[in-house]
Amino acid sequence: MSDATERAPSLIADRYRLDERIGSGPMGEVWRGYDTRADWVVAVKVLGAKAAGAGTREVLRQHAQAVARVIHPNVAMVLDVGEHEGAPFLVMEYLTGNSLREERAARGQLRIMEVCDLIGQGAAGLDAAHRAGVVHGQVDPDSFRLAGSGVLKVVGFGMDDREPVRGDERYAAPERAAGQPAQAPGDVYALGCVCYELLCGRVPAETAGEGGGRPVPPSAIRGEVSPEFDRLLLAMLAEDPAQRPTSGENIRRTLAAIARPKPAPQAPPAAPGATGAMGTVPGQTGAMGPMPGAAGAMGPMPGAAGAMGPAPGAAGAMGAGAGPVAGAGQGAGSGATEVFQHLGGPPPRAGDTAIYQAGDLEPAPPSGPNRKLVIQLGVAVLVIAAVTVGMVMWAGARQEAPVAEVSPTPSPTLTIEEPPPASPSPTPTDDESGLVRTHDPDDEPTSLIETAAPKATLGDVAPAGGYGKWLQKFDEAITAQERTNGINPAVAGKAREKLRKAARKAREGHVDSALDHIAGVYRDLVRAQEKGDMNGTGPAARFLLDWRIPDRYGRGA
Repeated sequence: MSDATERAPSLIADRYRLDERIGSGPMGEVWRGYDTRADWVVAVKVLGAKAAGAGTREVLRQHAQAVARVIHPNVAMVLDVGEHEGAPFLVMEYLTGNSLREERAARGQLRIMEVCDLIGQGAAGLDAAHRAGVVHGQVDPDSFRLAGSGVLKVVGFGMDDREPVRGDERYAAPERAAGQPAQAPGDVYALGCVCYELLCGRVPAETAGEGGGRPVPPSAIRGEVSPEFDRLLLAMLAEDPAQRPTSGENIRRTLAAIARPKPAPQAPPAAPGATGAMGTVPGQTGAMGPMPGAAGAMGPMPGAAGAMGPAPGAAGAMGAGAGPVAGAGQGAGSGATEVFQHLGGPPPRAGDTAIYQAGDLEPAPPSGPNRKLVIQLGVAVLVIAAVTVGMVMWAGARQEAPVAEVSPTPSPTLTIEEPPPASPSPTPTDDESGLVRTHDPDDEPTSLIETAAPKATLGDVAPAGGYGKWLQKFDEAITAQERTNGINPAVAGKAREKLRKAARKAREGHVDSALDHIAGVYRDLVRAQEKGDMNGTGPAARFLLDWRIPDRYGRGA
């Protein structure tokens, strides 16, 4: 762009006014623009210069179109693609929030749960791009920006896989720094660098000297980082691309589990008379302190076994019971089970399990029937018998009609309530999309700002009842959302018009054209959510999550 262009706003494709340059690089410039037809603020990225050769412009144009096909809540939406005076351009949604670099500079160290949330969203967005065959190639903290709704989105895709790393090379994977083309594992490595910086306040390259050539685990810098987080992050930063996580979706799920760990199952209660972890039985060694007639954890007492060896009179915490012992199983490693029978045998070692002989233990008291329980059962049987006899006699005196006959006058009834089931079963619910959902109270969300997995992909799977019925349900969902004032009527009308076109194409057998129109509806509704013209909840919003549009139909109608 010339100086005159920077001073005076220019018009791209007779529609997009360039108001302020907000970024620039070797491959082009990014402007805050204004769509004069749609009447909203947009971001316009002008790729390359007029002097670029025809081959380069074609590569940029094809890559721009590929980026436009990536439709995902965590990817900045491409609204238009074209060419102006020989230079390709993209028009994208304008995000008003901070980038992750700006967020960290403004707030300092972020909470671990928040880091899991943000990086999980970034991983989901990169995964959607990789599945569409698009590699970012230039991931750094400025590649992720918050929308006004608080959702994190991936921005700033490189326009050529062969493009060298621009900006800060500290986020570049080793193979990228060596000059290799951009690949998906390189994006995973760079995302790990961004995550490491949000956790520790510095990039992994700055700690490589402390870790002998590899970055030190984050927990060495920030003690509250869990071992699971350490393992994930070090795997993302592996020097070998084959050792890194294979997809952003795996990263997102792992981060969700780290942010919201499930409680560990409780250990079963110790049996009466056994030595617990926190207490002891009189006459034996306690883990936390001595008891009368036994050795304490800090030292032996007369006539008792100490923590380090046996002595006549009592069993130590690591040894065996009193009496002659002999080694059976000598030579076993630490932690093995050994039976000592003679004093001449080897002393017990830390970690050994003592097995007492039958003669060393006091005989267990004879077991008998639980007298209290027998009495309770007998009383219950007597009560039931008495109630039954009373009801039979009362029914005979009243000469009541059989139960199968309906009495015109109400009569007293006896209702026996069944106890509720031990665990609730999934409850099916129906929504406007015509799909049956099941809700299980034991299910937990997998991320803090959850991106729901779609039910299926249109084109790969035909909806039940055909496209005509599916489009009708989509139309009904939009109408239901409009009735609750959950969508701008103008947006709803435009969406219904495109749905009618899609239905006509589907009836004619042109499924590709129908899907192109449907993709346009998806784009319009997501854009309306960003502008506040449509609620993020409601029948139409849920419908968008049920079915995914194939990437090849991303531009819509």
